[in-house]
Amino acid sequence: MKRITAKSLKIFLLTAVLLLSVLIPSINSLAAPTDEILDFTVTVDVNEDASLEMLYHIDWEVLDDKAYGPLEWIDLGVPNSSHSDINALTDTIDHITDNGSTLAIYLDREYYAGETVSLEFRMTQDRMYQIDKWEEGETEYSFTPAWFDGMDVDQLTIRWNSENAVGWQPDCMIEDGYLIFTSEVPAGGRYSIAVRYPNEAFGFVPERQADSSSGTSISTDWTGSGTEDPIFMIIGIVFFLVIMIVCFAVPIIIAVKFFSWLASGEGFGSSQATEKKITRTKIEYYDNCPSCGAARKEGKDNCEYCGRSMIKKKEVVEENQIEKPEKYTKNGTYRYGDSPNTYIHVNVVNVPVISPRPSSNRSSHSGGSSRHSSCASSCACACASSCACACACASSGRAGCSVKDFFKDSIHKGRIRVDRK
Repeated sequence: MKRITAKSLKIFLLTAVLLLSVLIPSINSLAAPTDEILDFTVTVDVNEDASLEMLYHIDWEVLDDKAYGPLEWIDLGVPNSSHSDINALTDTIDHITDNGSTLAIYLDREYYAGETVSLEFRMTQDRMYQIDKWEEGETEYSFTPAWFDGMDVDQLTIRWNSENAVGWQPDCMIEDGYLIFTSEVPAGGRYSIAVRYPNEAFGFVPERQADSSSGTSISTDWTGSGTEDPIFMIIGIVFFLVIMIVCFAVPIIIAVKFFSWLASGEGFGSSQATEKKITRTKIEYYDNCPSCGAARKEGKDNCEYCGRSMIKKKEVVEENQIEKPEKYTKNGTYRYGDSPNTYIHVNVVNVPVISPRPSSNRSSHSGGSSRHSSCASSCACACASSCACACACASSGRAGCSVKDFFKDSIHKGRIRVDRK
């Protein structure tokens, strides 16, 4: 080991002080939000062809214009790239650029600290449902609106047309023919809903189901040249761990607690009497693939080599047909008995005691300009296994922000442009 002299130690301490003077303000700036969403409302109507008519309304307040400059554009996540007829409905939107799983919304001007911009747009969204997902004869839509890692959403509201719906999750209010899901969503938090319909309610077709395989996993490879003295490597690792804990641990803990609460089936109250419906499906798998003989991989329904189904038997069972049914009352998949290949899949939903009458007049909420009328994702979804999330990541940014490559001007070049009419 190289000997550390007094001079080299002095140089190292001076460098550490300078590094800390740079890192501490950076961490503080990351902790302080630059924006806040006062209201985020999505109104959803189901079309006859089972696509969704979605109306977005956002009230966005600028808290700080010093860190990254004024607000000029927003990158907003949408469920997937299967959307059309994107139309801006407010004069605050100059134009919208379609980037598949995100929309770049360019504003009419720069917005500074203390200002609030209200924007509204409409689009038609497809590939959002799954047929016979939990119960044969029923189709389910799953929806997780865009979430924001760096800012709070004071009020998230999802207004979903209740016509023909037979169940939903979590509990909600019913008002003017709409299921009203509401929640506060802290920075980094997410909120998901699910609505179920009979298969004959709309034009559901297998070819336009949500893609359960969508999603990406991101791995980061940290490499670099080492030093001849191990003490520098140790100090570097400590600095890295401190930054990682400050920046990522707290949001992850909040997200884990939120999804644990969501999986418990708790809701927000309902103006209509509802009851919990528990569907238990007993699934028995083959030890080895009946086609190619490969061993079944844990958690997979199909052979990873030939694609053949590994399910030997699958049936919905009643409470009195299984041992210790009290163990199977929450959403999830559980090993059953002593067999390593037998499982019980539990699906818990809230259903109305009296199904709502289909409304002959389906209203469409619009808080924007009356001059305009029309009309799962590249991100990894935090969902239970076999769930096809129609989720939407939000890389919403500020003009001039240099943090990550999300916000560089280069990402806006070459996109499909949708002008405001």
